[in-house]
Amino acid sequence: MSSARKYLLAGGTFATAMSIGFVMQNGDALASRMVDNQALDQVAQEIEAAALPEVPALTMPEPAQSAVLDLPAMDTVPARPDAPVLLAAADPEAVVTDAPALSMVDEMDCTVTMMAEAGPAATANLYIDAPCSVDTSATIHHQGMMFTILTDSDGLASVVVPVLSQEAVFIAEMSDGGGAAAIVSVPDFSQYDRAVLQWQGEPSMGIHALEFGAGYSEEGHVWAAAARDPMSALTGEGGFLTQLGATEADSPFLAEVYTYPSSLSSRDGQVDLSVEAQVTPTNCGRAISAQSIQVSPGSAPFALDLTMTMPGCEAVGEFLVLKNMLMSLTLASR
Repeated sequence: MSSARKYLLAGGTFATAMSIGFVMQNGDALASRMVDNQALDQVAQEIEAAALPEVPALTMPEPAQSAVLDLPAMDTVPARPDAPVLLAAADPEAVVTDAPALSMVDEMDCTVTMMAEAGPAATANLYIDAPCSVDTSATIHHQGMMFTILTDSDGLASVVVPVLSQEAVFIAEMSDGGGAAAIVSVPDFSQYDRAVLQWQGEPSMGIHALEFGAGYSEEGHVWAAAARDPMSALTGEGGFLTQLGATEADSPFLAEVYTYPSSLSSRDGQVDLSVEAQVTPTNCGRAISAQSIQVSPGSAPFALDLTMTMPGCEAVGEFLVLKNMLMSLTLASR
């Protein structure tokens, strides 16, 4: 880390702390994005029928109007028509020579589908197919965590997500309406500690993990510039950081997830966790909000909500260090 970084003392910033359920209500910004249509009712009923564990709701500092995401059942990704389409010429008397091709376009299935499969180090690989939503943003919801993705020019998107529950439920909420859901079982979920930081807006916040006495910029300092990957946990090197959210989207939901393989650790000691918030021209002098979620083997999930006013614009480029936003990890070798 550059020695030119300047730090400001942050205090009195935490609005609420509570044991959490995993439903995050994020004021009007979230409520305005919620989906409510008949097609989505079907999957919500199916998820409820699956008898997944019920968790209490988490209320943010400015409660949002409740909304329900009821989503279409996950089916096989529909085939896309690839036959050529011949359009009528400008002459009003011209005849379309490939009527079946036009019919295929007219009847194109716009159903959004999502598939999930378990990956290494208690992650899930998500695949979204939204054939009628090309270059479109979507919000992924998982156990209270939220982040924005973007589909490509074919309406496709994929992302690797550190899971926050063994029976992991994911919901994709398309910004232009509709959505999909997927469920995947992740057998190794209980082997990992997870710490989540999430917020909405610019990428001005981040998690810093100092493993077993490491200093800044030393081996064992895990952050955005030294994030590692899931193989670090599998090989016993240490934890890793995952960044989620499409920063190029309009006012995106962003998240960072630090993962440590606590049940696989060969070391005794502590991992110190903190959050840094940078003062920028966009947020200087303004109120910001964020939330942390922590999941540990054998313990109830916990969340902390943060609301604070950033320093004035004369402090642009400086950083606030929030040491109490996340609880540090105390580990015993196995």
